[in-house]
Amino acid sequence: MFKKVTAIMLAAAMVMSAAGCGNKNSAEAGGEAQPAGTESTAGGKESASAAAGDIDTSEPYTITWAYIGATYQDTDLVEAEMNKILQPEFNCTIDIIGFSWGEYTQKLNLMLSGDEPLDMVPVIYGNGASYLNNGQIIDMKELIDKYGKHMKEVVGEDTLYVCNVGGKIYGVPVFKEYSVDAAVMLRKDLLEEAGFTAEDIHSIDDLGPVYEKVKENHPEMVMLAGRKGETPAVAATWCDSLSDGFGVIMPDDEEGKVVNYYETEQFKHNAEVIYEYAKKGYISKDCATMNDGKKPQVKAGTAFSYFTPTKPGVDLQDSLDTGYEMVYAPLTDTFRATSQMAWIGWGIGKNCKYPERVMQVLDYMYGSPELMNLFNWGIEGKHYVFADEEKGIITYPEGVNVQNKTYGLNMGYEMPNQTIAYVWEGNEPSIWEEYRKFNSADPLISTGFIFDNSNVLTEISALTNVRDKYIDAIGSGAVDPAEAIPEMNEALKKAGLDKVIQEKQAQLDAFIAAK
Repeated sequence: MFKKVTAIMLAAAMVMSAAGCGNKNSAEAGGEAQPAGTESTAGGKESASAAAGDIDTSEPYTITWAYIGATYQDTDLVEAEMNKILQPEFNCTIDIIGFSWGEYTQKLNLMLSGDEPLDMVPVIYGNGASYLNNGQIIDMKELIDKYGKHMKEVVGEDTLYVCNVGGKIYGVPVFKEYSVDAAVMLRKDLLEEAGFTAEDIHSIDDLGPVYEKVKENHPEMVMLAGRKGETPAVAATWCDSLSDGFGVIMPDDEEGKVVNYYETEQFKHNAEVIYEYAKKGYISKDCATMNDGKKPQVKAGTAFSYFTPTKPGVDLQDSLDTGYEMVYAPLTDTFRATSQMAWIGWGIGKNCKYPERVMQVLDYMYGSPELMNLFNWGIEGKHYVFADEEKGIITYPEGVNVQNKTYGLNMGYEMPNQTIAYVWEGNEPSIWEEYRKFNSADPLISTGFIFDNSNVLTEISALTNVRDKYIDAIGSGAVDPAEAIPEMNEALKKAGLDKVIQEKQAQLDAFIAAK
């Protein structure tokens, strides 16, 4: 088991993992396909206006909407086009704010802790319980029940309430991949130049000969990219992290026994292999402290590969993001995971003045192809053009590419409903059916469970400090794991790990019993 490694990031370290593209002719589940930019079966102007009729919309309001990802110079232009739709419907406009993956945790915490306006909050799996228990975001249960018509149709009620802590809902999930497996993503040209194909790689150990040859051809490059908080040995986690990683369920567990991941053979083996790779110069010496994401490192030409979860179209997505043709080698089996179902939930901040109006706008997003295309792809003719208008397939305008584009998030995995947006060239129009098949993977015994940490907040804080002290050094191969892992585990025990595991086990037992 431990040789098949690489995948789910612990808690908030989960990486981007969705196609970021849509199809104007793709059908909603159980619905008719409709062109993007028109009224869809999941929404439309008539239903939006009707829903808005039961609250006061007389005061103009600007919705501060944060997202996690790259920012672009034409954001204001895209906002203006979105506001042409939102202002007549809700007397609202939108102010989009982007935070990089390296800074979002700190900046969101600062905004949520202070008096700054922040209406729509991207809540990454593992952060929701803390935000909710700290009073930084609101319980959305009643708002979903009252205004969530379109999101119920898109996500399905079996998934809609997954961002649940003690019966309170901290966010609305998006349509994305709900299952997870693991892979290593590689630059195809360098892989083939070295005489290998993706079919030659089946485990983390198989990467050694590949890295040796590619490093020989390109000694200036890093073989395996990582960054602070997402170092290779951490990215090689394949288990259910149960929200925070302090007590996990392993994929082969059929009983629901919560264990310390840092004492498992999987983690020890990962760390040992990464330590050997680091000694050979395959990993950056600055990996434990750098903030640049993995794909930006490949885009800059400084890195060859990285670990990632997969899903339909992930190789094309990452090719678009990096500017190089990418291929991946699967390293694990697939299971339906809470961490993917609840990977991002759209929450509402405590300082939101009009939660009901903001909720209505969010629900409208789930049914508006126009807004989905604007938010994710930008403005037609300027940021994208049709490669096949009949099939809803788009591409870059002449002279525009991933290096010089002025807008284009390519982040369908954060969009409320990417299935009603256009499909980027290279993807099949049937991609959303492929997603639904991918999402049918078998669940773990813990799938659907989210830990309520309110009884162990002090211990979680202490454990986080301990892990932060050790994990990036271990995960990047900067220290000998034979010495560092036992030292970290001893410190985790002193910080209260056993108490957290006991609390988590009790909650999980109750969850399993209630199934």
